[in-house]
Amino acid sequence: MFGIGKKLFGAKRAVKKLENRDLMQAIVGGCLLVAASDGEISKNEAAQIDIQIRANKALEHFGSEITTTVNLFTEQLQAGFRLGRMNIMREIRDIKNNPADAEEVFVNMITVAEGDGNISPEEMKVLAEIGNELGLRLKDFGIEA
Repeated sequence: MFGIGKKLFGAKRAVKKLENRDLMQAIVGGCLLVAASDGEISKNEAAQIDIQIRANKALEHFGSEITTTVNLFTEQLQAGFRLGRMNIMREIRDIKNNPADAEEVFVNMITVAEGDGNISPEEMKVLAEIGNELGLRLKDFGIEA
């Protein structure tokens, strides 16, 4: 009897992980896209992204998969910003129909952009583009574009 309960719990956890994978990929990709918008991902930006993602309870069960995703998107962005952007935009589009996920991705991106105290014009451009894609406005988050 208890074996069935364990299997059911394990199945629920697996489904939750599948549901949250799109969110994890969109958050990681979106944050890296903002960080790379000025031509490079600084150590401070990378550290901020790592802290944000590891502090997110909805993503805690991904463990090393987060690192793999960070490395993949970083390599793609370094290979060519347009290539990385295209792949990240696909991940962001996967969550755009879920308002809570869209807001979470957008707020994480804003947090990375504000990490050094100000939002650069390049970061603002990326944020405006993603906000438009997600149906979110920067001014609703206290940012004048």
